[in-house]
Amino acid sequence: MNASVALGVTGFSLIAVTYGLARFAWGLMMPAVMKDIPFSVHLAGIVAACSYLSYCLSTAAAPGLVMRFGARRVACLAALCAAAGLLLLACAFAPLMLAAGLLIAGLSAGIASPAIASAVSAGLPSAQQDAANTAINAGTSAGIMLSVPILLLLPGGWRAACVAFAVLALLCLLPTWRYLPEDRRKGDRDRTGWRDLVRQRSLLRLAIVAFISGSSSAAWWSFGPEILRNHLHLDAHASSLLWLIGGGAGIAGALTGAARRWFSMAQIYRLSLCCMALPLLVLASLNGFSGWLFPAVALGGAGYVTLSGVLLVYGAAATPDSAATGVGVAFFMLAAGQVVGSMLFGAVYAGPGASVALVGFAALALGMMVVVPGR
Repeated sequence: MNASVALGVTGFSLIAVTYGLARFAWGLMMPAVMKDIPFSVHLAGIVAACSYLSYCLSTAAAPGLVMRFGARRVACLAALCAAAGLLLLACAFAPLMLAAGLLIAGLSAGIASPAIASAVSAGLPSAQQDAANTAINAGTSAGIMLSVPILLLLPGGWRAACVAFAVLALLCLLPTWRYLPEDRRKGDRDRTGWRDLVRQRSLLRLAIVAFISGSSSAAWWSFGPEILRNHLHLDAHASSLLWLIGGGAGIAGALTGAARRWFSMAQIYRLSLCCMALPLLVLASLNGFSGWLFPAVALGGAGYVTLSGVLLVYGAAATPDSAATGVGVAFFMLAAGQVVGSMLFGAVYAGPGASVALVGFAALALGMMVVVPGR
């Protein structure tokens, strides 16, 4: 297999496991989990925030880990964290164990993206890196799509699905070790301090955009199935189908690199925010099933994956000597926003209600259209 293709497929698979299975599958599992292990909607927001919190912490640590141990070893660590967290979820019998499982599983995605960005930077020519990074980032959608049939069809329910997800994570270890380059850099030029990062206005702007956009995205990715089941009163199969459509549409994010032939990165960024806000407004306006849900959630899934790809490209460009550092800052702030967004949405949902929360979080996404993350 061609080395660049092998790197791309391996990175795509690892992102599918760490993001699609270890992180975002929780949103689809949550209604079933709440039946087996009862807890309130407000507590659900706190439990979901554990995944985002660990993602935050691991993203902050990832550039240093990549510099010291190399992209290959850190990517293998991501697969191991995903497997360990998912196995703990499968054994959980209390909210605290769920939170611990999500905490460990969330570590995997936080270190996977910077490690893969560093591997792409080391293994591919610069002209191919943006397209490769956005294509690999779309692996999130593949993981979400894979999670739906496993959760619906595998005997044993969500616990058996978590075991299956963990096995898939372990299967990523061999190709990750074989095809990802080391890229262990110890030069002074790669040791960018936080003071230097803060002085970069473009990186500061990127951090603000990522934080607020991440807050907005938590509405769907943490509470989407819960809203479909309990606010719109859809059955489990309809909710799973909509989740599958939303996740599958995110594959469009792989085309971000190709779309730059016709659109600027700023235009793609604004379009992705519009697509993220639309499904929230549609959900807020409905009281039951509607055919408008299908295109709305598809646009939402495509919008989020595209936005994360745009932030990845801006982050890598902001620190060209160390791609993992810029990507780490962007994804750290994206996750920090999701931590705050999950808790805030859960609180508003439990108080004023779903419609108020959905409209408010859609406004966050639309408001960020006036702030472009970088040049």
